[in-house]
Formats: sequence, structure tokens, C-alpha cells
Amino acid sequence: MGKQFTEKAIAAAKPKSARYYLREGRGFALQILPSGAKAFVYLFELNKSKGYVLLGHYPDCSLADARIAYNDAYKLVKKGIDPRDHKKAAIEEQSRLASEAKLQAEAMALAAAQLERDTFEALISDEIPENYVPVTVEQLAGVWYVKYSKENHSDRWRETILSAIKTHIIPGIGKMEISSVRHKHALSLIEQIATRVPGSARNVMKFGRQMFKYACRQEWAEIQPFQEITASVPKIAPKTDDRHLDDDEIVKAWGEISKGPSSAEVKRALKLILVTAQRPGEVAQIHRDQIKDRWWTIPAEVAGKNEREHRVYLTDTALELIGQSKGHIFSSGRGKRGHISENTLSQAINRGYLDDNAVKVVGNRKIKARKEPYFGMKPWSPHDLRRTARTNMARVGISDEVGEEVINHIKPGIVGVYNKYRYDNEKKDALLKWEGLLLEILNNKPSAS
Repeated sequence: MGKQFTEKAIAAAKPKSARYYLREGRGFALQILPSGAKAFVYLFELNKSKGYVLLGHYPDCSLADARIAYNDAYKLVKKGIDPRDHKKAAIEEQSRLASEAKLQAEAMALAAAQLERDTFEALISDEIPENYVPVTVEQLAGVWYVKYSKENHSDRWRETILSAIKTHIIPGIGKMEISSVRHKHALSLIEQIATRVPGSARNVMKFGRQMFKYACRQEWAEIQPFQEITASVPKIAPKTDDRHLDDDEIVKAWGEISKGPSSAEVKRALKLILVTAQRPGEVAQIHRDQIKDRWWTIPAEVAGKNEREHRVYLTDTALELIGQSKGHIFSSGRGKRGHISENTLSQAINRGYLDDNAVKVVGNRKIKARKEPYFGMKPWSPHDLRRTARTNMARVGISDEVGEEVINHIKPGIVGVYNKYRYDNEKKDALLKWEGLLLEILNNKPSAS
């Protein structure tokens, strides 16, 4: 065994006419070339074969660093591992990691450029490229607004959506990647808005939920971060509304709908909500293909909040309101949906009709000054017609269990998990009994107007 290396001894080593080694022991050596170049090496024997591995060039590699590299290589040999193979694998791994880092950096640069280019304003102004995949929430908002909202929402409602996106969603989470948004981010956003404008917070939650529902269907997102927020932010919970029409109001509403200014499709749709107890949006989109014999099957994708396919028995009154038309029963020449919107039904009630007795003078002319909303009644909505039907089912002996099935409410708790019976016979009986009571109310009570 040679003398232990020192920095002084290594620096003092002189070149010779041929390559030679200074050995410290156990294979740790210093190689000196005729050129004067020096390098630390490990000379070893493994499986009766001699080997050689470079530890580092001196002086770039210090003696201390060379000892560390030597000890690592020595341990590998003791384990029967060739340090040259290990070193080659380490170099390849470093190369792979460097390549991945380069690709990641390029992807980040590309994403940054795309983010800079594909803003919300740009996406809603220009045509969205075919097979375009949004990366950020801002880009998702643009695609959803163009491809979904424009197809399914009224002009007035889209103005509200635009305001919510620009004022709250983009400043709050717009720059986040779609896949990185979690429930905590959505909750934090809604909480911040609710401290100032609870009504706006409620709308942002609705739009965020719809956007991410759309993203999940497109497989751009795997979770719905805007679910179950209302319980955590009580301020945004809508006030409980138990408004339903009494018998006199049913008669008045039925009569005023008949003689109101709306289209025949809107009038029949409003009445069908009361007759069938279904949601206004479901009634508005009813299509002939959904009707077979006396049953109307509401597809899962339009069946309200629970997205559960639902069958509704059609009584004689319901069939009369539906009529014999093909395609969308309540068709509309406006928009791309092909049918009237839920918003149109609400506007028909809220707008009411002009009051001939209320006038104002403009120049030399007298003009009708105002509209009489809600047909002269305490404010009510299309959804109140549904609530009216559900409330009156108790009067004709329909159990709550069956009544909830008629309006397609999911059973709470463990019952909803295990009881999958859909009550078709019971629903038919309930709607027939409700029709009987409704006709009795309409035929036996004079209108209050």
C-alpha cells in the first residue's frame, strides 16, 4: 500500500515519458499522463476481470471529492456491481432528466404564449379553432361562453354571465390551470364575493358549476370544484320560497295566461307546468321523440339538478296542451335551441300586459304608461306553478313519497341509495288525481278578475 495522498504530493507529481500511476491503496490511484494531465481513478477487479473507472480530473476534482467518488465506487464493487455501468446509468438518467426539464420548459413557454394569445376577449371575438383544448380557467370560460352559453342562454342572461366572468371569475381564478382548480379555490372565490355582493356570488357559483360540468364532459377536468359550496357560504343560499297559488289564484292565472299577449306555445307551456308538476326548463324543451303513448321521458341531461332520467304520465289535459306537432312541442323561431327558453316563460309572467287605464302624456299624445306584471297578482313564477301542483297532491291523498317521485326529487339519505323503484303506477295515479282536482277548481270557481 502506498502513502496516503496529500494535495502537496499530487501537485508535485511530475510527468514521465509514459503514463504511470501513483497508488494510495485498495485501487485508489492518481494517473499522470506524459502531457502532465492528472486524474483520479479507481482500479478494481470484479468477477476475475480488471476494471478502471475515472473519478475526476485534477485540479477540477479535488482530493476530497475524489475520495467521495472512490468510496462510492468501492462500495459498488463490494456489492458485485460494476461502477462503470452504474456511472453510465447515472449519466443517462441525468440526460433524461435534462431532456424532460427542457421539454417542460418548452411546454411552459408554449402555455405562457397561448395564455397571452388566447384571452377570454380573443376567444369570444374570434372563431375558436377546431379541437381547441383550453388550459386555463379564462380560456375555459371563453370556450364555454361561445359553445354552450350562446346556444342555451338568453341574451339578457348572457349579459349577466359576461359581467360575472369579467368581474369575478377571471380576476379570481382565470390564470389557474383547469386541472389545478380545487374546491378550496372555488370556495375562497365565492366567500370573497359574498362579503360584498351575495347575489353576484350566487351567480358566479352557478356559472362556475356549469363551466366545470362542461369541462368534465369534454374530459378537460376530472373534478367539479364548485359543488357543495352553499352550505359553507350561507349568505349565498336563496331564501326559502313557499309561494304557491291558492284556488282563486289558480283560476285567475289560468284565465289570464289564456288571454295574455304571449305566443300560443308559451301559454300552453305555462299551463303544462301546472298540469304535470315538472320543471319549467324541462317543459320548455319537450320534444315529440320524448313522448311514447301516454308517457313523457325526460332525458337525464335535461332532468333538473339531479340528472336522472324521469318518466311523467300524460293526462288528457296534458296531451291536449301538447297537441300533435312534431319536433319541439313548444318551438321558437329565435335562437339555435329550436324551443322556447325557461327565461321566456318567466318573462311572460313578469311582463303581463299593458294596463289601458294607466297613461301618460307625451307631447300631444297619450300613451300607455306601464305594464301590469304577474297578471295583477302577488308576484309568482313558473316554478310556483310546479310547487302549486306538488302542494295540492296532498289534498287528493298522495303520499309525500310518491309526490316527490312525481317531481323527480331524489330520496334523501340511505333510502335514496338503495330504493331504486321508480313508482310509475303511483305517479300515474297521482297525476290523474291532481288533474281531477285542477279541473274541479277551474270549472267550479269563478275567476277573481
